Amino acid sequence: LADIRSRLRGMSGRVNSILRRVLSNAISQGLLEPDTVPSMREGRLVIPVPPMHKRQIQGIVHDESASGKTVFIEPAEVVEANNLTRKLQMEEHREIIRILTTIADSLRPSIPQITEAAKIIYHLDFIQAKALYADAVGGLMPHLHDREELEWYHACHPVLKAALERQGKAIVPLDIALSAPERRMLVISGPNAGGKSVTLKTVGIIQYMAQCGLLPPVYENSRMGVFESIFIDIGDDQSIEDDLSTYSSHLRNMKHFLARGNSRTLILVDEFGAGTEPQIGGAIAQAILSRFNEQGMWGVVTTHFQNLKHFAEDTDGLVNGSMLYARQLMQPQFRLLIGHPGSSFAVEIARKTGLPEAIIADAEAIVGSDYVNMDKYLLDITRDKRYWENKRADIRRKEKKLEETLARYEADADN
Repeated sequence: LADIRSRLRGMSGRVNSILRRVLSNAISQGLLEPDTVPSMREGRLVIPVPPMHKRQIQGIVHDESASGKTVFIEPAEVVEANNLTRKLQMEEHREIIRILTTIADSLRPSIPQITEAAKIIYHLDFIQAKALYADAVGGLMPHLHDREELEWYHACHPVLKAALERQGKAIVPLDIALSAPERRMLVISGPNAGGKSVTLKTVGIIQYMAQCGLLPPVYENSRMGVFESIFIDIGDDQSIEDDLSTYSSHLRNMKHFLARGNSRTLILVDEFGAGTEPQIGGAIAQAILSRFNEQGMWGVVTTHFQNLKHFAEDTDGLVNGSMLYARQLMQPQFRLLIGHPGSSFAVEIARKTGLPEAIIADAEAIVGSDYVNMDKYLLDITRDKRYWENKRADIRRKEKKLEETLARYEADADN
């Protein structure tokens, strides 16, 4: 093979030398433009010639341009050299086939061992890929159990975390704890753009990562179980082809969940019951949520419906959750508070956008005092929660400072 390729290089140099001589003569006679260069047609070197001069250059016509303004001629001087080049190329191809066939014949008896080694390499490569990804997203090994369990600390959506890091921002981690039988299903409420859907998606992707053997981005003291099924209703699955509206597709998914869900099922539903008239939509959503609870399912749902918040408050197996919102700054904090429902901050957001106060007052009169008082109650809970959290953090800082001072005094006394 080396000998054949050596001869090919020599023949290529010979062909190029002949073509340069032919081109030089043709250019000097005015048959070709000074910048004319050789071309390749069907594996043979040719020169582009204007049609009016094609009879003045002896050789074989191989092709013609689409416009008909150029004819590609293989000069007679290089025909034999091109033939020898083509012959050497075929010899090279046959020699390569012979070598590969010989190598394949020598390896064929070892195919079982090679296949087994390849499987091991694939497995090790897969493990390394998982390890590299875990390192990239901050994945750690939680406590795993073969029963259903969901107690996570500092959980982060890996894709969102990476996106925020590229922007120089920090992600707000999620702490979430569900347990059987008293709080298997979390009903999250709160303002739009407050992080409800992100929380839902974080639960889904982290649980799925763990069940696929990927280290999830959670703290090591987190506890995770295994679910037989994970049912998800997120986004808009409306279909013109199937004659499905947004709400129809949502109900079809709920029917599927009810038919196949059990105590080993995790369900994730975004904007539960939305897409139709609010009163009946909320009633249907409550009835479905009740069946989910009766079947012992686990899950997280997001909603704005007040009746679902009340239902979660009064029903064993369900628990309310809310996304915290800085009322003074009118900015979401993207933090989950479990144990209390959240306000949608509709009035505050409307007031911030500059909606006339008369319209806001009319809206409050339409929904009635009970609704307004309930929303204010939720706002007060959020405010008090933030106040006592700040107080607790301040007390911890003072306790730490006091402990450090006491330790320093004890050390001085010992000396």
